[in-house]
Amino acid sequence: MVQLRERQKVYLGLYNLENKVVVITGSCTGIGLEVAKTFKSHGATVVLTYFEKDEEQIDLSIELNKKYKLDYRLGIDVTDTSSVRKCFKTIFEEFGTLDVLVNNAGINLVGDFDEIDDEMWQRVIDTNLKGPFICMREVFKYISEGGKVINLGSVSGQYGGPRTTSYACAKAGVMALTHCYARYAGPKKNISVNCVSPGPIESEMLNLMPNKMLSDLQDDLLIKRLGTMQEVADLICFLGSEKSSFITGQTVGINGGVWV
Repeated sequence: MVQLRERQKVYLGLYNLENKVVVITGSCTGIGLEVAKTFKSHGATVVLTYFEKDEEQIDLSIELNKKYKLDYRLGIDVTDTSSVRKCFKTIFEEFGTLDVLVNNAGINLVGDFDEIDDEMWQRVIDTNLKGPFICMREVFKYISEGGKVINLGSVSGQYGGPRTTSYACAKAGVMALTHCYARYAGPKKNISVNCVSPGPIESEMLNLMPNKMLSDLQDDLLIKRLGTMQEVADLICFLGSEKSSFITGQTVGINGGVWV
């Protein structure tokens, strides 16, 4: 029993996240949930968020909070400034600090270039690009000195895709937004801002890709397998820790070599 406790101490000490308050947008499913679980396993205080207008996510968030012993849950609409402000204010009032923000919430509406109508375009841009912008702008008031912001990009934002135009454009914007916010927040509060850019990862979103496109993508990989959500979560956890204290303004690819 003593040996087990000692091993747990070593494990938690890898990233030194005890007493760190972490909020992850879009953390009820997929990569976001994996990130929440990983931060929790390293001792962080984790705030699970769900889309406040989705009844299924509200119920799911209650179940997940209990199942994974997370610390708090809040509804948020990342495209709505008042909702984002309320969320961050509530977290700060509850815990007295906010140390790490992971901008993970996102959607992908697939279609050929000429099939993307104005509404589809705007929904994807609002969630994937406007959302992180609002969150970074509004969190600045509350995030601690030396805090961490990690944005979710995508390899699509680096080379595009014939059926993911709006998604690719939004994710390219997230990478630029990362540079801009790093230049703003670093000198003012010593905040590190980075972007994680996954390639083909086993996830619900990947299932939206046509089989031929997915097969072609896998053929281009130097490491001949899909990545896992745990691998992405581990990278995000590293960037949210003091182990990455001299890394900022970077887009870090995790893609099996599809983009070299």
